[in-house]
Amino acid sequence: MSGGAAGGTPAGATPSGAAGAAGRAGERGRLVRDAALTIGTRFGLAILIFATDIILARALGPSAKGRFALVLLYSQLAATFVGLGMDQAIAVVSARSATDARRAVANALVWAAVVGGAAVLASLWLYGVPASDGGAPSGPLATLLPNLSAAQFTIAAFAVPAELLFNLGLFVLLGRGRIAAYSAVRLVRRLTLLGLLVSTALVTRLDLAAALVLNLGSLGATLAAIAWAARRDGLLGGRPSTALLGEELRFGGRAVVGTLAERLQFRADAFIVNAIAGVRATGIYSVTSGLAETLWYIPNALGVVMFSRAVDPKADAGRTAAVLTRTTLAVSLVLAVPAALLGPRFVRFVYGASFADAGVALRLIIPGVVAYSVVAILSRYLTGRGRPGTGTLILLLGLGTNIAANLVLVPAYGINGAAAASSLSYGLTAVVIVVVFLRVSGRGLVETLVVRRSDLAAAGAVLAAVARRASARGRAVRREPPVEVSPAAADLVIGEHSPGEEP
Repeated sequence: MSGGAAGGTPAGATPSGAAGAAGRAGERGRLVRDAALTIGTRFGLAILIFATDIILARALGPSAKGRFALVLLYSQLAATFVGLGMDQAIAVVSARSATDARRAVANALVWAAVVGGAAVLASLWLYGVPASDGGAPSGPLATLLPNLSAAQFTIAAFAVPAELLFNLGLFVLLGRGRIAAYSAVRLVRRLTLLGLLVSTALVTRLDLAAALVLNLGSLGATLAAIAWAARRDGLLGGRPSTALLGEELRFGGRAVVGTLAERLQFRADAFIVNAIAGVRATGIYSVTSGLAETLWYIPNALGVVMFSRAVDPKADAGRTAAVLTRTTLAVSLVLAVPAALLGPRFVRFVYGASFADAGVALRLIIPGVVAYSVVAILSRYLTGRGRPGTGTLILLLGLGTNIAANLVLVPAYGINGAAAASSLSYGLTAVVIVVVFLRVSGRGLVETLVVRRSDLAAAGAVLAAVARRASARGRAVRREPPVEVSPAAADLVIGEHSPGEEP
């Protein structure tokens, strides 16, 4: 008995307790490492997105940029619709085992080919391409999306299967915990598009038609990168499974409405602005929304980490969500102040005088964007814990508020009204989802929203981990040594203990 204590095991401790502590420490390290990698990637994405947006704005002007934005919005929304929530479902399924992941990938390929192909035909038919009388398209989608030509919409339609496969492929990597591959794929898409745009602009005039074709090229390169990552992890070569497909559709069917509601809450204002204020205003407003949403890069990065933990039944997802939420809110507030103060001058200087109105609208949308940063974490918590229906109802409430406010404010105030409407709906969604999270998780309001001193130290540890990742980026991902996590960084994950819990 005494020999056990003398042998190095403290009194009152057990080998299983030591193993549990080691497991928690390992989880802390993985969380900080994944957060550091994903946040670092988002900073890279921010640079690429800014550069791409500026080139498009300078080369195309407000009206053509508005059309470019509408083409991308349609293809991405249509892909989300026909995906029926399989992206989130495929992540949950893939997390279970490599065998299920291979079957899920096979299902995804078949779904993208069959359903994605049908979506192309349905889109063209609903738009009225080709027109039976040889005139302009007159289908219901042509009425919903004025200011687009038949050729421009055709490009949007043919991009739907590729966007669908892109979404499914990303979530497979996320479900398998391949955060590095997930992040790299997103960089590939933006970097390829930027490279193609710059190369074309140096050789010839960059117009809307060329920009749309180059976007398809960047999407194709991204799909090749996803295929390479999947093959590297042994995820290709599986057989489709109808039983697994049914499981995915049952889960996805509960999540897709919420996903669509969230996407439309972000983008319904663009369609309304286009219909009421015109395509030029749409192009200007695309700069407003794009700049405002840069404040979501860190929340979305942490949301990715949150989802990968929430689907793990062994993880204390509620505690992780609370820590990530309060950290995210604090970071968003810090970033919002200079964005609001300097936004108008920045827009005029970088994008040009023709986009100056975007800077004024930016100040109106920022309060809602800051509030909504918590939704990026908490909505993924609810979905990952098997409650997508709850998140769906919240997001539908936000969407309804967004559409109603836009219909009232856009006719009177243009893009400023759209920005204010979005800010109102984002704020309402954030308040409701925080209330629901507190009830579901049992965490406290202060614990969830008020940043702690230890969080600041942990944030420094994350940034240090980002720097170490950058210096070691030449190493193969699987061969990288684990990131050392300081006690302060550990507080990012377990800054508090539940009553009776062993430290």
